[in-house]
Amino acid sequence: MFHFRLETILTQRRHVEESSQKELTGARQELAAAQAVLRESKDTRRQCMREMRRKQRDRFRADDMLLYYPYLERLKQDIELHLKRVAAAERKVAQKRAALLEAMKKRKILDKLKAKQLQAHIKIEAGREQRFSDESAAQQHSRR
Repeated sequence: MFHFRLETILTQRRHVEESSQKELTGARQELAAAQAVLRESKDTRRQCMREMRRKQRDRFRADDMLLYYPYLERLKQDIELHLKRVAAAERKVAQKRAALLEAMKKRKILDKLKAKQLQAHIKIEAGREQRFSDESAAQQHSRR
């Protein structure tokens, strides 16, 4: 019966890989959420700019225009903040992806070692069976 001596380490590495995969999924979800908020802010700013231009073409009051500029400036600041959050989320995704790749690499090394040892074990067992078979045949032949 084959027993891989490093099975507990292999199991632990599988758990680390699964954990890394979950962390990467979470980081990707955070990135998607940050990108959605950024898109929404940009859409709001574009919509406000269109409305302001429309009012400028039509009759407009200077008081109305004075209300738009601080709001547009605030939207611009929000967009810059969201851009920074998206960049941070992208860096986090990259870090989690690198951690997952490293975990996968470590697990695959042990998987390959296990497969190699299993093949060696099968070869040894086949040799033992062949020797046993040869000895049995030789004993039967010598009894005749």
